[in-house]
Amino acid sequence: MTQPWPRTIAVVEDDRRALDELHELLGSAGYRVVSTNDPRAAVDLVRDERPALLLCNVAMPGMDGYAVLKSIQADAATAACPVVFLSPNQEFSERIRAFRHGVIDYLTRPLTPEVLLRKIQKALEGRLAAPSAGAPTVTEVGPHAEIVDPPKLPESTSAMPRLEDIPDVLRSVLVVEDNAIFRTFLRSLLTVQGFTVHEATDGEEGLRMALEHRPWLILTDVRMPGEDDGFEFCRKVRSHSLIRQTPLLFLSGWDDYKARYQGLELGADDFVSKQTPARELLIRIQVILKRYVDMGSRGRSGPGMHGELSVMGAPGVLQVCHLTRLTGTLTVKQGRRRMAVRFRDGEVIGAEGDGDNGEGAIFALLAWEEGTFEFAPGDPGSGIPLAAGFDQILLEGCRLLDEERRADVV
Repeated sequence: MTQPWPRTIAVVEDDRRALDELHELLGSAGYRVVSTNDPRAAVDLVRDERPALLLCNVAMPGMDGYAVLKSIQADAATAACPVVFLSPNQEFSERIRAFRHGVIDYLTRPLTPEVLLRKIQKALEGRLAAPSAGAPTVTEVGPHAEIVDPPKLPESTSAMPRLEDIPDVLRSVLVVEDNAIFRTFLRSLLTVQGFTVHEATDGEEGLRMALEHRPWLILTDVRMPGEDDGFEFCRKVRSHSLIRQTPLLFLSGWDDYKARYQGLELGADDFVSKQTPARELLIRIQVILKRYVDMGSRGRSGPGMHGELSVMGAPGVLQVCHLTRLTGTLTVKQGRRRMAVRFRDGEVIGAEGDGDNGEGAIFALLAWEEGTFEFAPGDPGSGIPLAAGFDQILLEGCRLLDEERRADVV
């Protein structure tokens, strides 16, 4: 196929009503839409119109989406056109089948307009068709790829849980998984729930991305290539002050009680078989993140956060105050010790307690592992943001703390 038109999207859909809705939605978003309700005309449509993307219904009588995809791939003039399936079938086994045949994404109906447009934008930006360097692309996981499929998940007709109670600020997850198909499945499952998904293919890359992005949840495979398997990756996560409190859930293709025990002993929050239905996996994630929700954050104008420091860790509590742009005073107590950190729009304008103030007080607080905290919204008093900036102070404080802990071990 010659160079595609960047804003042209082709649609193959036999349902007239669904086709009209896609025309209206995509057209209002600024896309040029070309379409057919006859799947046998798909190849000619793609050849003539040179779309940047093809949306194709899977469940069509006579010639289904897989037959359309095969015909597209068989013609040299259209084989390079990326295809996205639209389907009401939410089963994991069907996703596996679609990705094996070479689609770049599999979207389950019903879809909200926002989700569909976001998915299309990502596909056109190359974020689905061309992942980061070193990671296998979806098209590499085609019908001739020599990979080991993850196990088929048990079928379930139960509705997926909705995670509305999880604040947006906590919807950041890191997936560490070397199987491109299962990684794509997890990405699709979580992005529909509003999560930002970061991906890594091994433990070494996973650790780097965890420190860089500071996700609020890590999902990791146990068996991965390289020196760092999932267990070693977990050890390293728990050894870094910046991310040591991050919830970590193991996903394993082999559910052995010894492996489960080892994972939990290393500090994992849960150990789940890859045979677990998607619905139960989301429930497990919801339970893990609910510990943060229960701390009672309601934003700048409502009741403040409160809870045990051991649940989120001092770095985590400080990051929530910063990311949600809170204004007020965070008070942390540990016996007779007391620390106060004053925020304005999420930036630290002062910190006092335990014999320190300013950056020194923040560094001291980062070492606290026990205690209670409470955030009181309101006027934090006078002061300007600390010169070093929040991120630099947090990173430097955690670095110094890790060096001190390593020195104590020696």
